[in-house]
Amino acid sequence: MFPRDSRLRGRAAVALAALALGAVTCLPGGASVQAGDAENCRAATSQGPVQGTVRAGTCAYLGVPYAAAPTGPRRFRPPEPPAARRGTLNADVAKPPCPQDLADGNGQGDEDCLHVNIWAPRTRGAHRPVMVFLHGGENVINSASDAMTDGAALAARGDAVVVSADYRLGILGWTELGSLDRSYAGSGNNGLRDEAAALGWVREQAAAFGGDPRNVTVFGQSAGSVSINALLAGEHPERLFRRAVTESGPGYLVHTRHSAESAAQRVFTAGGIHRVGDLAALDTRQILELQRTARAAAPGLAGAVFFGPYVDGSLVPGQVLDRVAAGSARNVDVMTGSNSNETDFWALFQPGILELPLSAYAVFPAPLAARKQQMYDVYAADRPGLAEGRVVNAMLTDQIWRIPSVRLAQAQSRWRPSYVYQFDWHVPYAKGVPDAQNLGAMHQLELPFVFGTLDLGWVPRGKETLAAQRPELTRLSQAMMDAWASFARTGNPGWRAYWGTDRATRFWDLNPVVRSAPRDNERALWDGYAFPSWDS
Repeated sequence: MFPRDSRLRGRAAVALAALALGAVTCLPGGASVQAGDAENCRAATSQGPVQGTVRAGTCAYLGVPYAAAPTGPRRFRPPEPPAARRGTLNADVAKPPCPQDLADGNGQGDEDCLHVNIWAPRTRGAHRPVMVFLHGGENVINSASDAMTDGAALAARGDAVVVSADYRLGILGWTELGSLDRSYAGSGNNGLRDEAAALGWVREQAAAFGGDPRNVTVFGQSAGSVSINALLAGEHPERLFRRAVTESGPGYLVHTRHSAESAAQRVFTAGGIHRVGDLAALDTRQILELQRTARAAAPGLAGAVFFGPYVDGSLVPGQVLDRVAAGSARNVDVMTGSNSNETDFWALFQPGILELPLSAYAVFPAPLAARKQQMYDVYAADRPGLAEGRVVNAMLTDQIWRIPSVRLAQAQSRWRPSYVYQFDWHVPYAKGVPDAQNLGAMHQLELPFVFGTLDLGWVPRGKETLAAQRPELTRLSQAMMDAWASFARTGNPGWRAYWGTDRATRFWDLNPVVRSAPRDNERALWDGYAFPSWDS
C-alpha cells in the first residue's frame, strides 16, 4: 500500500525514468555494474543462453522475459509463454517497469514488462535455495528493479539465487472485464496469474542459475504479500513454491468478487466504457489517466486498495484464512510478520493521519462496533501518555496487518510449523522536531534490512542515523538476511514456531529477541472477528 502522492513516488520516478532510458543500474552505495570478468555469468536456460554481468560478487541477469509481451491481442489476457528466441540474451540492463502513474501525473513504463531480475553467486555450485520476491505498491506502482530491493547482497550472503519479478499493474493487470465479455472472465486476477507464471518459469529454469527447483521460496511485501496469501488459498500452491514469507500484506486484503466488480464498474463509468474494445482502443497513457480518475473517485480507503487479487472461485477458490485452515497450503512452510507502526508510513505524506480521532476510525469492523470504545481503552491503557490519534493508529495497524498475519500463522500451524516476526527498529525519536517526524517502525522499513541495501534515505533522519549507527544496523541487517535465507534453505528461520498459547514472535531490533504471546491482551480483543476478504 502506497500513498497516491508522495516523495517516494518522486524518488521512484527518477529511478523508473533511468530504467526507461536504459541507464546503467546502480548498486547500493553508488557502485556501477561491471561488465568484465563475466565468464561464470552465463546461464543455459531451455529458452537459450542468458549472459549476465558481475555485480558485488554475484552474477546479475536483468530483464529476462518469463512470459510473452501482454500487448495487442494479449492485452487483458492471461500470460502466455515467452516467444522463442535465437542466440544469446544479453541480460545486462534492467527493462522498463510495467506502466504506472506517478505523483506528477506522468506515466512511466512499457506494457512489454513481464520480466525477472536474477542474482546468483558467481562461484560454481548447484541446488541453492531460490528466493522469489514480489514487490509492493498498491498494485499500481513500483518494480522489480527498485534499488532498495536489489538482490545482490542477499544472494551473496545467503548463498541463494534471488529473483525479483515484474507483473502487470492497475487496470492492465487487475480489472475484471467478465461483465463486458465472458471470454475475459477472471481478468481481474491477471496480475496474480503473472506472478504465478513467474514462479512457474523460475521452477523450470532455476537449475540453469544454480538453484534448486524443488526449493523455491516466494517472499513479498505489502501488495506482493497479499498476492502470496491469495496463492496460498489456491489449489496446490506447493506446485509453485515450497515456502512462503508474507511481509505486511495479509489475506485480509484479498478482495471479494463484489469488490473486484465494483472497482471495474468505477473504471467503466469513469471512462465511458461499454465493451472491451473501448479499453483496447486506449493507449498506455490514456489507460493511466483513466486509472487515476477512477481511483480518485473511490471513497475512503477504497482508492488505496482499489486493485488486488480477488476470490474468483477458481484461481482463488475461497477466503484465505478458511482455505489455509482447511489445508490448502499444507505442503508449504510459512513465515509471516508485520511492522510495529505500519501506518506511520503514510504520515510521511499526510501527517494528519497520526491525529485520527476514534470517531473518524471508519474502517473499524462493523461486527465489533459495540466493543470499539472498550478496545480503545485497552490500547490506551497499554500506551500511557500517547495522544488519541497514536492509539487509534495502533489499533489500525493491528486490524489491517498484525492480527490477520498471526491468524495466518495460527491457521497454518495446524499443518506445519509456522513462524512469526515483528519488525521493531525505527530511527530514534528526537526532541524538538514535529511529532509527525518521530515515526516508528513503519510500513516497508524492514525491506532495506532484508535485502542488505540499508537504503534509508527516504526516512526522516535516516541517512544521519545510518552514518551514526552503521555497524549496529549492518549487524541487524545481516541477522535478518541470515534468517530469511535459513528459512528458504531449511524452513526454519532460527526461532520457535508460532504454536498454541506460546505464540513465539521474533522482534527485530538492534538486540533481536523472541517473546511469547506479545501484546496478547490486545490480540484477544479481535477474537470472534473472522477477517473476511476485503469488501469495498
